[in-house]
Amino acid sequence: MSWFDELRPASFRGVPFAVLGGEGRFGRRVAVHEYPGKDRPYVEDLGRSTRRIGLVGFLVEDSLVYGGGSVMGQRDRMIAAVEQAGPGILVHPTLGELRVSVPDGGLGVSERWDQGRYFELSFSFIESGERVFPSSTVSNTSLVGSLIDALGLSAAADFVSSMTRMVNLGLGIVRGVVSLGNAVVAQVVAVSAGFQVEAGQAARDATNLANLASLLTGNFGRYQNANVASAYSKSRSSVSATPTTITALTAQGAQGRAAVTQAGVDLMSAAAGLDGSTVAALPAAAQGVTSSLASVALNPGDGVRLFTGLAVFQPDAVSVPGQTGAAMAIAQDATASLFRRCAIGELARAAIAYAPSSHDDADAVRDQVTAVLDSEILHAGDIGDDQTFLALRELRQALVAALSTIAGGLSAIQDFRLPGSSPALAVAQRLYQDATRADELVAEAVPIHPAFMPTRFRALAR
Repeated sequence: MSWFDELRPASFRGVPFAVLGGEGRFGRRVAVHEYPGKDRPYVEDLGRSTRRIGLVGFLVEDSLVYGGGSVMGQRDRMIAAVEQAGPGILVHPTLGELRVSVPDGGLGVSERWDQGRYFELSFSFIESGERVFPSSTVSNTSLVGSLIDALGLSAAADFVSSMTRMVNLGLGIVRGVVSLGNAVVAQVVAVSAGFQVEAGQAARDATNLANLASLLTGNFGRYQNANVASAYSKSRSSVSATPTTITALTAQGAQGRAAVTQAGVDLMSAAAGLDGSTVAALPAAAQGVTSSLASVALNPGDGVRLFTGLAVFQPDAVSVPGQTGAAMAIAQDATASLFRRCAIGELARAAIAYAPSSHDDADAVRDQVTAVLDSEILHAGDIGDDQTFLALRELRQALVAALSTIAGGLSAIQDFRLPGSSPALAVAQRLYQDATRADELVAEAVPIHPAFMPTRFRALAR
């Protein structure tokens, strides 16, 4: 093709014109840094500069090339095009389509009596981009994960400190609570046994047949818990690695329960063998119980529910009087606090992986988790567990930010009132223009039958 064949008919916002010539300004934005005693400056690159395009053209009446009709009408249309708000599309003869804006005085129109049906134009165009601002974001999942790990280390350190530091019991200073012997160890074993029982109950709850069936892939209508299904499919976990048959899920649940049981046995062994040299083994065993339980609760919704119960674990108060009773109370509180904090870590993991169905759902989960965190923050501050106090504060801040971000992108729940009962398919089409969302409406409204939706119910606003 020749150079003339490659030229494109020029136009701006669809108004054609002929081109006599033009120029362009291109380059980089730079900052020149000059220093005393240095002959050559340092030039800092700040990015590509704004492209400025200049064109000289004309309008002629009834052009044989681009048509156009009356030259007066062409001029008026061109003036209207450059005065229109916002950027427009310029078809440049050699550069092709460009998104440009016309600055103040960017169009000059010259007309002379001796040139009759001819107007000469001079354009000044500026390249126009999208209104996008630079931003930096932090991965909420990775940040919360690192803060959970920090909480685990802080909880373990504060537990060891509580069990081994010098404790003033009123009747004299005893060096190390553990040194008081069997009574204290028996109390730690009793608290561990209570936590083991609750963890075992939670494992059986997470692996019952109803929960396992809800993890099956496929469409099971209203009998599949919508919250479980959406949370599991949209969570950060890999769906492809999950068994899809009830037989495989049942076998996996049995293996998970066995793992939780074994972790409980290890916890009891660590508690029974507690002394001044092995006190650091109990935090690791406690974290083993909560992590094995987390691997059983595949659905984040179940994880939030189950670990909320474990995160408020509280054994019965010690009734033994005297110095020994005081030591037992200190050991009991330190052990129960350790278990609660391990559960709080897994509660935070489940909360950040949870996929709420609505803005209201996200707010409810946030309030539920922060209530647990606030209670433990207050307790840690009261007993002087400073490391755990700070770790819990940071974790709470990160969780609130993450869950608020998730909630911001979701629709709120709204009250709907219909003139009469209709099938769920028709209601979904009427409200959302999408009949495939009928199951979602059924899950929210819980009608007697999907063909007879109630006339008043709550569902997603959009």
